[in-house]
Amino acid sequence: MKSIIISNFKPILVGKLVEQQKLNQYTKFLYHHFQNLAVLSETGNNEMQIEPNSFDVISKQVDKYSIPPENINKRQILIFEEVEDFLENEMDYTAPLDYDFPSNLETKTGDTFGPKIGVRMEWFKNKMGYVFDEFYSNVDKAPENLVHVTCSGYSSPSVAQHAVISRAWDTTQVTHSYQMGCYGAFPAIRTASSLISGSTTNGRADVVHTELLSAHLNLTEFSVANTMICSLFADGFIGYSLYEEGSFMNDETILEKKGMRILAAHEVIIPDSLEDMSWELGEYNFLMTLSKRVPVFIRKNIKSFITTLCDKVGIDFEGEKSTMHFAIHPGGPKIIDYVVDAIGITKEQASWSYDILYRHGNMSSSTVPHIFNEIINDPNIPAGTKIVAIAFGPGLTATGLLLEKI
Repeated sequence: MKSIIISNFKPILVGKLVEQQKLNQYTKFLYHHFQNLAVLSETGNNEMQIEPNSFDVISKQVDKYSIPPENINKRQILIFEEVEDFLENEMDYTAPLDYDFPSNLETKTGDTFGPKIGVRMEWFKNKMGYVFDEFYSNVDKAPENLVHVTCSGYSSPSVAQHAVISRAWDTTQVTHSYQMGCYGAFPAIRTASSLISGSTTNGRADVVHTELLSAHLNLTEFSVANTMICSLFADGFIGYSLYEEGSFMNDETILEKKGMRILAAHEVIIPDSLEDMSWELGEYNFLMTLSKRVPVFIRKNIKSFITTLCDKVGIDFEGEKSTMHFAIHPGGPKIIDYVVDAIGITKEQASWSYDILYRHGNMSSSTVPHIFNEIINDPNIPAGTKIVAIAFGPGLTATGLLLEKI
């Protein structure tokens, strides 16, 4: 069995990070717009026969149920990039009906819920090539394998295939790892690791995440759950590489031998939870459902899950957990707390999970790799530290990796 190293993490910003307070305020304008638009469509004319939600009602709900700035400071929301000046300089002084509306959200006749899914996938296709350009900006040697991860876009040929074709990398094999939501990094890492294990040349395997979650903002469903979702998710992009350990150590082009060794992987679908988290194709956007039972399932199952993960390589979780660090996917600020409390560790042992949520929001599959990058570069986490990484997604699927910092 080959020893596999994950290294070369490169977070990528396509747009600017915007303050959470401004994004939550702007959501109120958009909610109000689409609520009124839906009412006009139902009446068939401009005479309001159905009373819409007032801006004041909408504002109070967003203030009450959205993720506050103390939990998320900034997020990258590319779909709002053309109204950046309004968000930064004008919004605080603008009336509800006088705000700057993004042209890419304008509706066509008969479409009362914004651009349809085909238009949104064009946004994805047009914007995501930049991520590959940035990741490979200083790379000449082609990877043997490239795994593309996303749950927020689809095109075929894919943006990953376009990236390979444009570089004339005719020996690079492209694998698509799609639509698994927040736990998507874990199957991609297992896939890349298996590809290296089966390789006769121990060639590099790259993994690139392109999560344009802002393309799926649902601004027409005025509900508590959707208000939370609109304030939680963010666009996120990152790439990294996997190597056979001997090849990694002998590669003179890798000047800093920083990374994590994969020790074990584990994944289960939690019983009786299939309907509690979903990510479905809709007419206008991908649709997320998230039940109130999810935290209950996590608290009930997480300790035994991690124990089984560690048992695979003979590590006593209870005996060693105080020396470990934890990369917990921040499905929300409370999710990290639930896991920390359930397994009996300190918040400091999951500090980078809280920090990445605060700095970037929930970036779906690209979030845990952002946490990995910080752990690798944190001098206060010494080499040899065991890292437990966990995430959850539709299914309800729990997945994890046990790693060792080198």
